[in-house]
Amino acid sequence: MSNERVLVVEDEADARELLVRGLERLGWHVAGASDGEEARRMLDAGWNAVVTDIRMPRMDGLLLLSHIRVLCPGALRVVITSFGDKDHVLQALNQGADYLIEKPFSAQQVSDLLKRLLQEQGGDKRIDQLFIQRLSNLPLSERERNVVVLVLKGYANRDIATSLNMGEQSVKNALVGIYAKLGVSSRGGLFHHVFPV
Repeated sequence: MSNERVLVVEDEADARELLVRGLERLGWHVAGASDGEEARRMLDAGWNAVVTDIRMPRMDGLLLLSHIRVLCPGALRVVITSFGDKDHVLQALNQGADYLIEKPFSAQQVSDLLKRLLQEQGGDKRIDQLFIQRLSNLPLSERERNVVVLVLKGYANRDIATSLNMGEQSVKNALVGIYAKLGVSSRGGLFHHVFPV
């Protein structure tokens, strides 16, 4: 492994230590922080990735994402979350998260994910570009990809219709077709399909 530095931000001490030690064994240079406030004091331009939980005391992962964007803008931002917590998931994506990973996961899965993301990294990291990149290999038309990007950003059908100059029923019909093509049945399933663990 090269010299990539990873900051793990997790308020559960055992989970944090397990992930830090696991990533170290896999060759990463890793440090841990117990919450967003501690992590903020550790941020500098040298981090290649920050893996953070959302719900933490003092400073949560959502506010931390905004500090990461300013203090180490080149770092990958991987957010630990639960897809059942849709509001926080959408906020994390809108705050610039590069990837979502759902508990439980292993250090090996996080390591593999970080390797892949670092290989893909480069250029514009805006959320729309991230989604378009993730959707590029899926069997979707350009219009369907545009619908999926807005779904993943948390837009309601009415807002998607307005943004894409479509009727609301057309958006519903498009979603039925998208779900069928991808073998999912809900927006949550769509998240899992685009952001597999």
